[in-house]
Amino acid sequence: MKNRFQKRKALLSLSAVIIRAVVATLMLLLASCASQATKDAEVAVVEAERAAVEQEAGQVAEDQKRARAAAERVRATEEREREVAEARGRAAEERQEQQAVVQAERERVAAIAAGEAEREDRLDRITELEQQIALIETEVGEKVSRVATLTLAVETAEELLKVLAEEQAKYSNTDEQGNTVEPLAKELIADLESRKNELVRQANSL
Repeated sequence: MKNRFQKRKALLSLSAVIIRAVVATLMLLLASCASQATKDAEVAVVEAERAAVEQEAGQVAEDQKRARAAAERVRATEEREREVAEARGRAAEERQEQQAVVQAERERVAAIAAGEAEREDRLDRITELEQQIALIETEVGEKVSRVATLTLAVETAEELLKVLAEEQAKYSNTDEQGNTVEPLAKELIADLESRKNELVRQANSL
């Protein structure tokens, strides 16, 4: 009986030891599992934080990318606006230069036209003066010619008077028949008379 009790006691003790060992093992296993779960939880938290950080970093990178793209679009827009403004400025300067050239050409043409008109006016005035001078010269020439003709007619008349006076003196010296001793210059008198009359006619016709 005693041995059986002792064996049972020993078995119980062994069982207790085994149970304690099993319990200890279970505890260790539980502790190990709890530690692994904690580690897994920590790893999951770290992974979640890493994923969040990576997501945030990706979002930041995307935001930066969009910001750079927006800045590039703004810069490109400003550059285009600057180029357009410069092109408009150059076009305005070119239009002003062209307008200045056209205006200068118009002024040059107007000056040439004014010069031509003035030259034509001067030529007309010169022509008119030349015509007036020619008319005056003609009138003067006619008057000079008339005066010269009248002068010559007067000289011829004086010469005729002189011859007539000489002829008159011849009548104071006649012969018995009443003829003049000196022959009369009838042809000379007739010629002088004819010349005088012709000169007077010419002078009156001028």
